[in-house]
Amino acid sequence: MTPRVRPLPLAIAAAALALTVCRTADAASTAADPAIAWTSCAAEFVDATFIDALGDRLECGVMKAPLSEAEALPRLIDVGVVRIRAGKPEARQGSLFFNFGGPGGNPLSFLPLYGYVWSETPDDDSPAAYRRRIADRYDLVAVIPRGMHGGERFTCKDPYPYFMHDPAVRRSDDDFLQFIESGTAFAHGCGGENGIPASAGTLGHVRDMERARVALGESRMNFLGISYGTWVGAFYAATYPQHTGRMVLDSSMNYAGTIEQQFDDQPAERSDLFRRLALLPATSTPAYGLGCDPDAVMRRLGDMPPLAREAWATSITTPAQLAAALTMADWIGDEASVTAADLIERAGVHHFSEEADVDDEIRKAAIELAPTIRPKPTSFIDWNVYYSVICGDTPWQRDLRGLRTLANEIGTTRPEASGEGISAALACRAWPNPTQWRPLLSSLSEAQPLLLVQAEFDPATPLKLARKAFEASHDAYMVTARGMFGHGVFGMSETPCIEASVGDYLLDGKLPTSHDTQCDFVPTLRATEEGRSDERDAVRMAQDELRRMLRHS
Repeated sequence: MTPRVRPLPLAIAAAALALTVCRTADAASTAADPAIAWTSCAAEFVDATFIDALGDRLECGVMKAPLSEAEALPRLIDVGVVRIRAGKPEARQGSLFFNFGGPGGNPLSFLPLYGYVWSETPDDDSPAAYRRRIADRYDLVAVIPRGMHGGERFTCKDPYPYFMHDPAVRRSDDDFLQFIESGTAFAHGCGGENGIPASAGTLGHVRDMERARVALGESRMNFLGISYGTWVGAFYAATYPQHTGRMVLDSSMNYAGTIEQQFDDQPAERSDLFRRLALLPATSTPAYGLGCDPDAVMRRLGDMPPLAREAWATSITTPAQLAAALTMADWIGDEASVTAADLIERAGVHHFSEEADVDDEIRKAAIELAPTIRPKPTSFIDWNVYYSVICGDTPWQRDLRGLRTLANEIGTTRPEASGEGISAALACRAWPNPTQWRPLLSSLSEAQPLLLVQAEFDPATPLKLARKAFEASHDAYMVTARGMFGHGVFGMSETPCIEASVGDYLLDGKLPTSHDTQCDFVPTLRATEEGRSDERDAVRMAQDELRRMLRHS
């Protein structure tokens, strides 16, 4: 099928930031007869633990794709693919494609973990058994986004030194000028001959997914996308609706809006989550030692040293974390000399609460927070690709004056939130490549229904924003785990409506009886110490690592 062309208007109102370049998603323009050259995965790409555990089921591949669809004779580039073959070849149903979010999350880091955990899950009567059945009956496949390790790399010339700092926290004139200069320099370094090409965004990625689908001989794209992967899934389904199969969107972005709007909506949602999960429980329980006045606690949070506020304020989701962060912030004098080791040592002997259980709870939170006082970039996210997607997929509208106003507003009224969207905008406003073509969601009416699954409390892709995407998607289904806190929900609990809905849809094409379903969160059952084995401990450790990685996807 040749997807229909959805041209954008050639002129837009003066209030808009820029013209959006109209591009087709013409499948006929892809390289003829796409093929994937498969081989075993090298240790430079995949952790040796999973190479050993998965054996010859795990394969890495490369396919050729045109760098630019607009050229008659385009240069071909290498695009990486990774696959874990079905555990039961005789029961194989096809390929299940994944995107793990980010943007910039590399499947080489995620897919082997998923394949290992799911393949080691017992096939019993528990809700968790769906994971094993999926791994047994599907080849698990992921196309590596353009520009990433495993395919042809694209990098930016200049470093992006300021993204670890927050323009909503460091709000002086000199600081803001430095943010502007650094963001502009980074953006300019991403263009030109050696920079990131315009195709290293969602449009280029879904075209590569389509090539991989054809190369594998699959009649339809069955797909599980997490976080930004939900944006990818909806984009694919709207571009190639008649090739869309069973598609699950887990922890959804608001793909009905723009990426700028996603960032704009997050501070208010973050504030609501912080208030419900941390602030009100802490101020209603004297043992946490924060008093009973939420406004006073918020003033303390806003007055934390910038280093502490950048490191901790936006990650607080429990009353113990709130008490730990505020206590340790009082210990920080000279920011230049404070170390994680000093904080951990002091937390180990500090008396946090008169109640022993709460004292232990706060101390544990402090010891977990302390190492993040000087955070490092997330190693499994490719920041070059991250910015190529968020800057190139949709236009950015706010000018410098508006960004400065927003930074001051967040900084003074929402100390628990961040100015991450402002940092992004300061790079994206200077992005050298044009905004890409984007399909209309109305095309989803021609695709099979989307299934969205969501936690009630999601710090990265809040439920309220996910529901906007759900409501904009024709004939979609949504399942929500009440009381669940997390990002990336399928396979992370034993919540019946989540595990069964995803499993039944992917395995048998069976959708929930209602378009909008909720059920109570059921945590993963932990075996008793007596019943543990080294093998089960290894699987639990791998699943815990997945949870940690998904928090940043």
